Amino acid sequence: MARPLLLVVDRDLDALARTEGELARRFGADFRVRGESDSTVALEQLRLAAERRDPVALVLADPWLPGVGGAELLRSVRTLHPDAARALLVPWGAWADRRTADEILRGMSHGDIDYYVLEPWSSPDELFCRTVSEFVQVWSRTVENRRREVVVVGAAREPRGHAVRSLLTRNGIPHAYLDRGTPEAVAVLRSVEAPEPTSEDGPLVIWLAALGGRVLLDPTDVEICRAWGIGTDL
Repeated sequence: MARPLLLVVDRDLDALARTEGELARRFGADFRVRGESDSTVALEQLRLAAERRDPVALVLADPWLPGVGGAELLRSVRTLHPDAARALLVPWGAWADRRTADEILRGMSHGDIDYYVLEPWSSPDELFCRTVSEFVQVWSRTVENRRREVVVVGAAREPRGHAVRSLLTRNGIPHAYLDRGTPEAVAVLRSVEAPEPTSEDGPLVIWLAALGGRVLLDPTDVEICRAWGIGTDL
């Protein structure tokens, strides 16, 4: 899987280069960093990432991009990559501009953006990097359950689900349990091309991410143990 993407979109080429450079300097070892000056091109990159199921951690957008504006672009990000953090990228002093302040408040009230980020004005810019780090940490916590060695998707009150969790815990198998129907569970099922339940009575799904991505549907205890390499013979 590709490294998570940090995408910045800014019509000001100098500001774009400065922001992209700061992101690459601080986060380039663990994230892909990409800068675009055209919102249409950026949107196409985001669509391609969604098709390839490539993770997107953060998108920063200039509010006043020509064509597709920053808030509109981030609204699309919310649909294409629901887990991604989304922020308008504004210069220092932007709050003094009533139009920019209104755009930020409107985007936040509609749920299209998480917050705003002040453009880096020097290098290194610790305030900028600290703000981005906070966004990345939130994103990491959001997707953490989908990165465990074993991920179980089932109904919250399903007895079989509780039994499987107990089995995994007793055998020291690191795992996460996701409630069926939540955005996190749906994302996992889609990523492994497992059937999505149409009701609460769907199958219990176990994704063995650490074992080549094998998927088990309604497995028995013996099947689970054998898949993990635990002996079942007395």
